[in-house]
Amino acid sequence: MRKRINLFLMLLAPVALGAFFFLATLPPALTAAGEESVSCSSLSERRIPRGVSVNGVPVGGLKKGEAVSALMAAEKQSVPVLCVKTPKGEYRYSYPEIDFLIDFSPTLEQAERGKSYTTVPVYFLKGLEEKAERICADNRLSPLDACIRFSEDGFSFDGERSGVECDKEKLKMDIARALTLPKERGEHGEGKFPTVELSCRQKNPKISLFEAKRNAEEIGAFTTWFSTEDTGRCSNIALAAKKLDGLTVRAGQEFSFNAAVGARTKKRGFKEAKIIQDGEFVTGTGGGVCQVSTTLFNAALLSGLRVTARSPHSLAVAYIAPSRDAMVSSASDLKFKNPFSYPVYLSVKTGEGYLTVRFFGRKTGYEYKLESVITGETDPPEPLVKYGETEGEIRKERKGVKSESYLVTYFSGKFVRRERLYADAYAPTRGIVGKKIDNTAKKTSSNVCLFREKMV
Repeated sequence: MRKRINLFLMLLAPVALGAFFFLATLPPALTAAGEESVSCSSLSERRIPRGVSVNGVPVGGLKKGEAVSALMAAEKQSVPVLCVKTPKGEYRYSYPEIDFLIDFSPTLEQAERGKSYTTVPVYFLKGLEEKAERICADNRLSPLDACIRFSEDGFSFDGERSGVECDKEKLKMDIARALTLPKERGEHGEGKFPTVELSCRQKNPKISLFEAKRNAEEIGAFTTWFSTEDTGRCSNIALAAKKLDGLTVRAGQEFSFNAAVGARTKKRGFKEAKIIQDGEFVTGTGGGVCQVSTTLFNAALLSGLRVTARSPHSLAVAYIAPSRDAMVSSASDLKFKNPFSYPVYLSVKTGEGYLTVRFFGRKTGYEYKLESVITGETDPPEPLVKYGETEGEIRKERKGVKSESYLVTYFSGKFVRRERLYADAYAPTRGIVGKKIDNTAKKTSSNVCLFREKMV
């Protein structure tokens, strides 16, 4: 059996060798469609058919790689300009800020002899987000509210300024859309995209000059009177008034009289005048300042401010009705709070025997009135007799007073409510009667009271 196989192989070998030499002498094989087969060399080495142009650039006879390079160079030279118009000027962008995406391969692979082709690039602006923000930042303008300035000299105003707000998202969409539209011709024949305009709108300030002036109307005032004969007292009133004049109380702020005026000392310019101490009128530094705090207290209530700290005098005072005074000292303060959403401005002026406190702000339609009601009296003790050179009444006795104060509120002229604010009790004043005596006469301690005369 093995011998037969070997014999078959020996007979087949010459036939196979002959077939090999026969096939080697045949011409190149044909495809199924009868076309000559294409070699496997790179397409970039293939020449573009003669007479072919792409986007107006002749590329016939060039290898694909050369054609792509020539077309890309021509495309870069023909990138249109993009103009963005804004209120602050024009922004111009060209290549390479405007770049493009384009694929010439499909066209070149299918190009036929003598034909022209068009391939449309896709344009885009590099860093669109950053450029849009820069344009908007250059054109954006913050509005300015009208400004109120207040001092002891009164009010001055700066008018408002409108702002500019830019639509950045619309700008980005408009730029992207413009880069897809047909090219136009510029003034010098250059290619350009349709012009994009930045969309802006006016942004109004919160406070106009009209509004600012509405916030500077008089909302309450009060005046008290004093004698000009006591020069020390007049000086103290004027000094305290000057320290308060021109102050601003911000929205929600609590005002303190002691903090604003400071300590009443000789070193700070305050003089000696009548004060109330331990239920007596005596001479002390800063006398008269309580008239300033009292006038301020009444003006604050009439302006709708909320008094948070107030103390009455121990004795009733002549320049104001009972329960409408406000005593201040190192231990007692007058405080009030601004309950409004806007500042109030304080004017404190003195003149020939008068003191006027005014508050300025925005009128709310509310008006206020203050009432003082005497609810009782307290008899003074028996007068003291002072023996000396004076005959007759030295100090008039005065009954003590019990009183209440009320705040009456109106809105647009109509009564709203009447509320009690304070209930106070003022001590009586003991009278003093002078008796002349002989210097040699004897004085008994049972009916004589010698003491330093208190000033009234």
